[in-house]
Amino acid sequence: MRGRTSRVASAGAALALWFAVLLQLALATGVAHAASGPDVRVQVQGKQPALVGQQVQIEVTVVAPNFFLSAPPFPTLEVPGAVITMPDDRGVHGVEQEGEQTLATIQKTYVFTAQQAGDFTLPPVKIDFSYHADDGKTAQASLTLPATRIAVQLPAGAAAAGATAGAVMPATPLAIHQSLDRDATQLAAGDALVRTVEVQAANTPAMLIPPPHFEAPSGVRMYVADPVLTDSSGQGGGFAGGRRIERVTYVFEDSGRYTLPAVQLQWLDPQTQKPATAQAPAVTVQVKSGAHAGARIAPELPVGAAPSAPRKPLDWVRLGIWGVALILLAVLAFVVVRMWPRWRQHRAAQAAAHEQSDGVMFERVLGACQANDAKGAHQALLAWCQAHAGAVPQQWAAQLGDAGLAAQLELLQRHLYRSSSDASGAWHGGPCAEALRNAHRRWREQRAAHAPARAWGRPLRALNPFEPGA
Repeated sequence: MRGRTSRVASAGAALALWFAVLLQLALATGVAHAASGPDVRVQVQGKQPALVGQQVQIEVTVVAPNFFLSAPPFPTLEVPGAVITMPDDRGVHGVEQEGEQTLATIQKTYVFTAQQAGDFTLPPVKIDFSYHADDGKTAQASLTLPATRIAVQLPAGAAAAGATAGAVMPATPLAIHQSLDRDATQLAAGDALVRTVEVQAANTPAMLIPPPHFEAPSGVRMYVADPVLTDSSGQGGGFAGGRRIERVTYVFEDSGRYTLPAVQLQWLDPQTQKPATAQAPAVTVQVKSGAHAGARIAPELPVGAAPSAPRKPLDWVRLGIWGVALILLAVLAFVVVRMWPRWRQHRAAQAAAHEQSDGVMFERVLGACQANDAKGAHQALLAWCQAHAGAVPQQWAAQLGDAGLAAQLELLQRHLYRSSSDASGAWHGGPCAEALRNAHRRWREQRAAHAPARAWGRPLRALNPFEPGA
């Protein structure tokens, strides 16, 4: 009896244990199902604190049950003291499985670059979108970007690199390449030399690449063009880095030997936290004398005398030609200003007449037929018939006695006005276009045959001035 009681107690304990396990599984399933709603995740890549000028990637992932019905807008993030860009506008789509629930994800990457040390917090912007709920209906979601903190500090070598003076070095390797548009040793006085300097930075937007400094030696004029900034993509379409292109033109006024200074940019090595230098080497330029330089030897001036520029006599013939040219230009400008509105009105009338001409309007009909656009073909044909044939399309076909055209028009009418239950299929406008083209050719031949002969010259007026119409 005692053994039987113990077996019953053991069975009861095992049953209670199974009930407890099933209850925990049910609670876990319910929690998991409740947690599988819309969500937004933020993940900061790399270790913190980051360095001033270092590019920090921030991955923002939006999660929705089943699938998205509208693309979630990823807003622009603005934080004082930092620059946040989104170099790649394309999002990375993914699918996750949480229990029996399927989750759709869209991820985009921001690039955060601090311009000063401190603690930064991403703004709580909203992201609104719609998704397919479990009940099969459209659901709306409004998520707020969670508060995310990014700590930034000055590098150890910032003071030595001049960061205390406000300069921010990019914490990524820089590469500088330069090229010249011609041989720097084959220049003559008055020639120009174009120097192109290209700066590349990996994983850094072009707008964050610092501008290089250019100098010109004495006797050389320098012209700096506007920089060209481009962001490039790497393998797989992801963001690879930025590129800054500078073009500088040097004009050498005199002969001699010149040295164009080297171009240097500093960047911060995140590993050593010390500045490094990227450099384009200096350029040595040899300028020869001009073609006519030194051909004559100037006479020595008396002591105390100052050279004066020779006076050139006035060329009255050239001045007269320029005066007549200016008068003609003024008269031409006056005529153009007076005639311009009338000319524009005439051109507009010509364009309108051309658009309403027989050939242009009928080409619209044929083009719609070739595109299998039944509605467009019908509207274009009605417009042409009203403007040129003076009858509806069916009457025009009857006047021509064209049974084939009438049949094609009947098929077009049936396609346009068929009931929703009619499954006659798509309309193919090729046969209709061919029938219209043949009918149009016969119609034009008939018009030409019945057109009155053109009389040359102007018609004579009535001999009796008192006759009606005189």
